[in-house]
Amino acid sequence: MNRKKFIATISILGVGSIASFYGYKIAKTKGNPDIEYLENNKELIAELSEVIIPKTNTPGAKESNVFEYIIYAIKKSNDKAYKNNFINGLKEVQLYSENTYGKLFINLDKKQKQEVVLHFKENGKNFSGNLGKVKNKILGKSFFSILKETTSIGYCTSKLGAKEGLAYQYVPTHFIGCTNYTKGQKSWATK
Repeated sequence: MNRKKFIATISILGVGSIASFYGYKIAKTKGNPDIEYLENNKELIAELSEVIIPKTNTPGAKESNVFEYIIYAIKKSNDKAYKNNFINGLKEVQLYSENTYGKLFINLDKKQKQEVVLHFKENGKNFSGNLGKVKNKILGKSFFSILKETTSIGYCTSKLGAKEGLAYQYVPTHFIGCTNYTKGQKSWATK
């Protein structure tokens, strides 16, 4: 075999491998989502959201029942890739926890839970620039991105999160578009 044929063969195999890998990922995101799995894993979702927003001197995501909002947001989404990426991510979290620590995620200690979430954060990083936009358009957001986004929205719109986690003022007296925070001041939440 001469060098040109060898290089062409290797190139075709490489492109074919990459195409089949992404073809599998696309097929995985376009199937029917397993909503039953989502509803049966409320405790897992609550523990994951608690790692994102833990309880400190303010209520955490678990205490604010953020998991209810996450399940609602996933179920009501029209994007199959969004639903599938989140549900498949939940399954991968359980699998990774069992393979790495020999326990389900909900049975891990705080440090181990943080390590698992950090692993999925690193794996969910997107390409930068236009390539990342194309990947998001075709494959959808990563599991960690969806988890972080829905946890933040759910916490900031929950009663406990808005009243105790943020500086809540039911009817603000006036709007100040840009102001400096004082040390220890909370973010604002209005209704």
